[in-house]
Amino acid sequence: MRNLSAYWILLSAFFVAEHSQGQNSNNAQLVFLHQSGFYTSPVYQKISSPTGDEIFYTLDGSLPTEKSILYEDSILLEFKYSTPNYLSEIPTTPEQSVLDFKAWESPQEKIDKANILRSASFKNGAITSKVYTQTFFVDSLIENKYTLPVISLVTEEKNFFSLDSGIYIAGNHFDAENPQWTGNSFERGIEWERPVHIEFFEKDGSLGFSHNAGIRIHGLKTRHASQKSLRMYAREEYGEKFFNYQLMPQKELGNYKRFVLRATMGTWGGQTLIADVLAHELSRDLDIDYQDYQPVVVFLNGEYWGIHTIRDRIDERYIEYTHNIDKDAVIFIEDPDSGFEGILNFIKENDLSKDENYQRVITQIEISNYIDYNIAHMFFKNFDWPGNNVNAWRSNRSNSKWRWIFFDLDAGFIDADYNMIEHATANDPSIDWPNSPNATFLFRNLLKNETFKNQFLSRYAEVLNTYFSPFKMVQTLNTIKAVYEPEILRHIQRWNYPNDFASWETDIRDNLLTFLQDRACNVEAHVREFFNPVEFDFQCVAIIEDVDAEDKLVLAPNPNHGVFFIYNNSGSDIDEGTINMTSVSGSLVYAEDGITLARGEQWFFVLPRLPNNTYILKFRSSELSTSKKVIIEN
Repeated sequence: MRNLSAYWILLSAFFVAEHSQGQNSNNAQLVFLHQSGFYTSPVYQKISSPTGDEIFYTLDGSLPTEKSILYEDSILLEFKYSTPNYLSEIPTTPEQSVLDFKAWESPQEKIDKANILRSASFKNGAITSKVYTQTFFVDSLIENKYTLPVISLVTEEKNFFSLDSGIYIAGNHFDAENPQWTGNSFERGIEWERPVHIEFFEKDGSLGFSHNAGIRIHGLKTRHASQKSLRMYAREEYGEKFFNYQLMPQKELGNYKRFVLRATMGTWGGQTLIADVLAHELSRDLDIDYQDYQPVVVFLNGEYWGIHTIRDRIDERYIEYTHNIDKDAVIFIEDPDSGFEGILNFIKENDLSKDENYQRVITQIEISNYIDYNIAHMFFKNFDWPGNNVNAWRSNRSNSKWRWIFFDLDAGFIDADYNMIEHATANDPSIDWPNSPNATFLFRNLLKNETFKNQFLSRYAEVLNTYFSPFKMVQTLNTIKAVYEPEILRHIQRWNYPNDFASWETDIRDNLLTFLQDRACNVEAHVREFFNPVEFDFQCVAIIEDVDAEDKLVLAPNPNHGVFFIYNNSGSDIDEGTINMTSVSGSLVYAEDGITLARGEQWFFVLPRLPNNTYILKFRSSELSTSKKVIIEN
């Protein structure tokens, strides 16, 4: 392992020689007529130097020098509709097919462009100001063009695309004899961090922040995907210690040291783009640590780079702002001296079916967190677990317990009938991944204890009845889909991924919607088969198979326990439907409007508190009007 101080020496040299954008000994300031933002007509940018120094500028993302363009009067920043693609025509994957990722393809057409302006003042051969970086989106339709916030990344072209040192390509570090794990994009550490300028614009074009920062490639095998995830670093060496902005609307946090711009190509099977976000959002109310999200549109040196999603970077700083624990007190399970091995050794030598041994173990494990963590992975069928994507932490306080972190569900939502209880308890020495005996050891042994098993089953039933109820999950899916949907066509034009808009919608329906509709019934069957519990307080809402063609709106199951659905069997879409549900005496017990049902789509109802009775459900829309009898038997 290299000396860490050498890394900082390297970073400082890199900063001084190449970045020259943060603090420096020259305090000259430039004055601009226009600031970064959205413009509906061409902009004539004027720059002045109060000290009278010469100003040089670039329009391609490169750092200005005295060999750059000399500023004399004004700079025209205009529409770029006809500008040829440039950076987007550089292949970002190896020539040979690697893994399951779609190889790079040229964009289908000219992509969106923005104007990049970098400027600085010089005198007697020396730079006298910081480098100013600005992004101008000039488009007559720009005010309503993007429905997501926009991020502009600006850096020297060589930082991303040099064969020797560019981080976004396979480059000279790619080894055809070891194609899965080699390439420039697989290099790590401070030596492969590059300087970048980042600007964040809200949907209305207002500038949220403008920072110099560091950037690296993020992820594992997805480093070979054509669109790559990026990790952003705020450092004092670049000018700012933190990204001082609320990056994600779900948390009231206004300063980040690091964050991730997660790309869209990691999903296993299908091209939904939103599987990982969906799993996290559905798990929000569980007792687990999870990642929030904010989808954004990214531009690189003024070229449209597609949808990315801002995510928390899982590290000690994430624990610090999530749990208000000093980052220096955080210990992760993979740390060599974490002490977690002692728990495993104790379990190897002591039978957890004995309550005194189990009680000793749970003094070191936050058992409610561990149960919810396992339930989430199992329910969403994360096949790439528990032999991968495992992380847990504790503080260095003596009474601190281990807590597990939920992340990376790209391998989930495939095969709703897959038995994850068997997966998570496998004990086959011939299996190395994804569920080797070592990976399943802890959960297998905890299940030997009746207290743990009963708590696990009780919690699983509770989660299935509430947070993972089909109605709640389908609603969440539709909400997330609606956020990403307006930008999908532009993203497809850039990356040829998904294949087309229809494929994206089909994948969401077939891979996500169908999974959410079917999973609970399969999980219930798996639980009853594996555990044969005396009591499991959950009964799934089965998906109907034989439907009467004359019944335009099917209601099932009936009788039910207050959880049921209506099914559009009319052969056409239904818009703006209204539901009124009354007792047989005419008292209104439930009402809902704005119901939209595509052909073959279900709308779930979760009304477990209604007393046993017979009710009349009336559905009305411009396309259909009907009444159904609902029998609730708890």
